[in-house]
Amino acid sequence: MKRTRQVRAVMTADVATVEPDTPVEVALAVLEQRDVGGAPVVGEDGRVLGVVTCEDLSRRQSGRCFGRIARRRAGAVAEVMSAPPVTVGVDDDVVFAVRLMNTRRVHRLPVLGADRILSGIVSRGDLGRVFLRPDSEIRDEVRDEVLDRELCVDPASLEIVVRDGVVSLTGTVERRSMVPVIPVMLALVGRVDGVVAVKEHLRVGVDARIVLADEPAAGSVPG
Repeated sequence: MKRTRQVRAVMTADVATVEPDTPVEVALAVLEQRDVGGAPVVGEDGRVLGVVTCEDLSRRQSGRCFGRIARRRAGAVAEVMSAPPVTVGVDDDVVFAVRLMNTRRVHRLPVLGADRILSGIVSRGDLGRVFLRPDSEIRDEVRDEVLDRELCVDPASLEIVVRDGVVSLTGTVERRSMVPVIPVMLALVGRVDGVVAVKEHLRVGVDARIVLADEPAAGSVPG
């Protein structure tokens, strides 16, 4: 099934970086040129040593960040960067990245590869876009990737409605073999990017009802 929940799918690979001994005024110029609010601080071996923001650098300068500097002061990035850095891996889930940002109160995370070398950077805006998919796009993935490809369920057998990220599945389960698959189906649909909730209105047909003979409510599938 197509997945876009991994950080690698939403990160920016072309990262603006600075080194620990980069002068503050040079680092400010880099951020201004790239129009970003912060950058990873990378050592000679490519490993991330910290993160420096416009606010960090501006403490060493008089005047506005991204504006004219009235008076220059000596200093290097290493003196003002935040260390150790808060990072994520390329294969981490975007939900984990969002929670990490909220917990650590940061606005961007350097993304590390398997070798712990910088692979990219991800911002709050990058992660937010994952959860702003059009309803039609979510419906297409539920139909084509989850039902058809993953579960081999005929998408025409169910009505799929998506409104504001809420997926509603309506239909009748006629085959006994499908009953154990229902919880799996609901779980997979819930993991599709952009889905905020899953509602099922599935009825159990006469043939399938035999499997649920011991259930207290054999005529419906619990939500």
